[in-house]
Amino acid sequence: MSATVVAPGATGERSGSGRVDLAIARRAFRQVWIGATVCAVVFGSTAASSALAYATTFPTEASRQAVLAGTSSDAGLAVLMGPVTAVDTVGGYTVYKGFVFLTTIGAIWALLAATRLLRGEEDTGRWQLVLAGGTRPARATSATLAALGLALVVIWLGTSVLVALAGRSPDVHLGAGDSLIYGLSLVVPAAVFAGIGAVASQLCRSRRAASTLAMVTFGVLFALRMASDAGSSTQWMRWLTPFGWSELMAPFTTNDLWPLVPTAVAVVVLVGLAIGLSSRRDVGDGLLAGSDVARLRPFGLGSATGIAARLELPTLTAWVVGTLASGLMLGIIAKVTTSSLPESLGNTLDKFGGHGSFADQYFGVAFLLVGTIVALLPAGQLGAAADEEVSGRLVHVLAGPTTRRAWFAGRLALAAAAVAVAGLAGGVGAWLGAASQGVPTDAVSLVGAGLNLVPTALVALGLGAVVLAVFPRAAATTVYAVVIWSSLADILASMVTSVSWIEKTSLFHYMALAPGQQPEARTLVITTALALVLVVLAVAVFGRRDVQTG
Repeated sequence: MSATVVAPGATGERSGSGRVDLAIARRAFRQVWIGATVCAVVFGSTAASSALAYATTFPTEASRQAVLAGTSSDAGLAVLMGPVTAVDTVGGYTVYKGFVFLTTIGAIWALLAATRLLRGEEDTGRWQLVLAGGTRPARATSATLAALGLALVVIWLGTSVLVALAGRSPDVHLGAGDSLIYGLSLVVPAAVFAGIGAVASQLCRSRRAASTLAMVTFGVLFALRMASDAGSSTQWMRWLTPFGWSELMAPFTTNDLWPLVPTAVAVVVLVGLAIGLSSRRDVGDGLLAGSDVARLRPFGLGSATGIAARLELPTLTAWVVGTLASGLMLGIIAKVTTSSLPESLGNTLDKFGGHGSFADQYFGVAFLLVGTIVALLPAGQLGAAADEEVSGRLVHVLAGPTTRRAWFAGRLALAAAAVAVAGLAGGVGAWLGAASQGVPTDAVSLVGAGLNLVPTALVALGLGAVVLAVFPRAAATTVYAVVIWSSLADILASMVTSVSWIEKTSLFHYMALAPGQQPEARTLVITTALALVLVVLAVAVFGRRDVQTG
């Protein structure tokens, strides 16, 4: 008889390592679940509202064939917006309406989340503390990526549920299985770019460099998708990009699952590569060679606000570019206002209370969507400010001559300036898009409509600032909740008469839908004054409490 000898403590060590890895995964999931939930709600509500609006606006087969005839032959529209060949159905139009916007948001969110959870933790020194315990880089990386994968599942299921609920309408009629495939098609690019972000985190020496490398890869793959939709001779290129795989799935029409094969292969390879590379380098270092000597870049080093601007500039630039792109796409879509459309579409726009030409009414509703993006910008800035406080970094800033009120006021001023620039960018983008399609528009009115979004977004900033002054961790969540609810309430109240009372709970109810509605100077002044009062109150309260850490 032979006996198996077990090293003392070996079983306990394996069990302890498992508990450590689980704790790492749980902490990583807590960092991204809010963002994943917001993505799920935005994705699902956008698709659901598009489906309901299409079923209401184009109720007959003749009207839907007219939409198909006006879009299917436009190669330029396909390059910009993606699949346009099935817009004569509710499902096909829903995919077309949100394809570029939703897959882009999902991909960028996933790659930034990956670089934040991996390289960002190293930049702050927390990753070193994690590895000082009972785990190794490969195991910690695996646990972190597992948490990010769970967040993607939240996006998939949340989106699918909201679309399936809308699909229960007899006019929409989208099945639960089709909705699951649609949600999965939106997650395909996000899953791949999460892997790309993870690999970039191992290659680069800082989160900023890793995010830049991942974003460059994003640009290349997105450009491949645009080229693949340029004509029938380039459609084979869809198999070279995750955006193409998403498009090839064609949810609600063919429901092709074969593109999931290259998706799964790419995700497995990227995740495996990231895990393998994490154990082949020193913590805090990167595999790509970098110079230890760099030219001095003094921008922003003279004050706490300047440093915040320097650190947040890439994120703010991405928000502004995203707003510009959203305005540009909505301006391009405005081409439909120059063609013969069914009376039902005009009736739908009339429910929002717009006036003037058909194009003005369309842009009034379009700027409601742009306004949602602009109003969400403060959430990220307040979240960054709260993280600076609870992580303990603010303590070092306040050890110098900077006061708490000055620091907080500077962060809020930076966010307010970004909101103003984003609103301007949205207006300029809408004008450029409309002008490129020959839509008769007034540049001054569209740029003014973009600036009209700013006071409402500043109120969202003020509300979040007040919450941060009391409960820092809840600030970003509050802004997300208020803005998303305001957008949904405004759209729902306009579509369903029986619940029109809920529009009074929306921030956007008090914003004129310019250029379809003429903004009132009195309303703009009152809204801006309210935002200023909230900001002053927040700064005063923040200056009277202790800094919260841990």
